[in-house]
Amino acid sequence: MNINSSYYPSTQSQHTVTKQDEKWDEALLLFKNKQYASILPTLLDYVNPILQSKKTANTYQIAHGSVVVHITQTEEELNIECPFLNIENAKQVPLMRRLLELRMYPLNLTNISLKNNLVYFTFSSPLSLCEPYKIYNVLREICYYADSYDDEFIEKFNAAHLQEPKVIPFEATLKEEVYSNYITMIADGINRFNEYLENRQHNNAFYTLNYTFKKIDFYASPQGYLRSIIEKSVNALFDRNTPFQQRLLNGKTNLEKLQNYPKEAVLESLYQIEVFIPHKYSCKKENIREQWEESYEEVQTLIEQLKYEAASNQMLSLFYSMFYYHLVDESISKPITDALSQSSGLPWNQAAPILLKGMQGIMEDAIFNNDFGMDLSKIMGEQMQQSMAMMQQMMANFKTN
Repeated sequence: MNINSSYYPSTQSQHTVTKQDEKWDEALLLFKNKQYASILPTLLDYVNPILQSKKTANTYQIAHGSVVVHITQTEEELNIECPFLNIENAKQVPLMRRLLELRMYPLNLTNISLKNNLVYFTFSSPLSLCEPYKIYNVLREICYYADSYDDEFIEKFNAAHLQEPKVIPFEATLKEEVYSNYITMIADGINRFNEYLENRQHNNAFYTLNYTFKKIDFYASPQGYLRSIIEKSVNALFDRNTPFQQRLLNGKTNLEKLQNYPKEAVLESLYQIEVFIPHKYSCKKENIREQWEESYEEVQTLIEQLKYEAASNQMLSLFYSMFYYHLVDESISKPITDALSQSSGLPWNQAAPILLKGMQGIMEDAIFNNDFGMDLSKIMGEQMQQSMAMMQQMMANFKTN
């Protein structure tokens, strides 16, 4: 294919940042000064000021996707509980095994408890040990894994929700449009992958798989079990325990599974949810610049060498990865979405300079002087770091002809 991949604007405002960064530094100072009772309210203000309205007596009840998180603070202790699943009529033996595995990994600080066939995520701590990074990551862990695994366990083991999820479905006409574009972008990704693999352009094949999965997430933000499938497909691309060539083939197989996923199931996955703690971290331009520094030099070199297709594929992979792993504000997103839109469907020699201009909008303008807020380097998920390292290694090991 001699033209750039088509761009589809996001159907949801999933990139909106609601955090009040100055509240993060305030929470750290409160912990340092041993003002433990004020840390939780300040953290919630950091996430979103409207969360204070979710409090009754000494308990907050905050919805996140298909679950509701209950946070109770007493004079001495912080308790967090999230009702997860009803397993009374489930396939209990395999489900209990999976719950035990989940409790060991990937959960870190959070516990899973069983009460009369009802499963809960739980956490408790003395207020004096409620360090802000710790509590934020506990809340993120509960929100992310409870909302991710409930649909999988319902699908596979016949478990049931403990409460009806609060969702806002897409309108019927939008659902049909999204499904049509979903099928189109998957077919395009598979066709491009096949051509690259046939011509032994392994780096281009890898980049195509990577950005196709993440483009679906950017465009449609599917929820439920479909979201879990996409996440597992992305993670599998970066599984260093699997040989690279096998990862490419597995990636194509996973794209084909999405292509054959029942239409009704796709449509049922298209809805908006209430979000408490986003699974994506917000970040600053400095973080993106640091992650892109080496790749920025590489794509400029490729363009100088007239390797427009290779440069474009690498930039597409970087851009959609940024949206996949981060919540970004308009100052970061606009140069990139403008470049994606303007280069959509153009020949490679025209698309590459436009995409590079979008990248330059991040890499070369004045750096913000705003230094407050959460230090992303301390909490950045391993997947983003791994993907950046892997993509850079790919360029070193598989040169484009």
